[in-house]
Amino acid sequence: MKSNHRKAPDRELDDMENQISGQARVATSTAHSRALAASPDGVLVIEAGNLVRISQDGQKVVVAKAKPRRKVKVGEVIHVRRIEG
Repeated sequence: MKSNHRKAPDRELDDMENQISGQARVATSTAHSRALAASPDGVLVIEAGNLVRISQDGQKVVVAKAKPRRKVKVGEVIHVRRIEG
């Protein structure tokens, strides 16, 4: 069975790959804005090694020191506990 996919020239592929970071930046910013608008309590972000809550009015409150990132193996189950308060 023949495929109708055409092989894109290297230059065209390079141009498309260069657009990925810009599109990811816009998507991340849009997701952050939507989350902020939808959450009356604000959103949590990591800034300078701290877990920071950003409210809708732009106020920032340091919630805790951020723990180092954790490497996860494929198939590993992670149990998350809820902290009230």
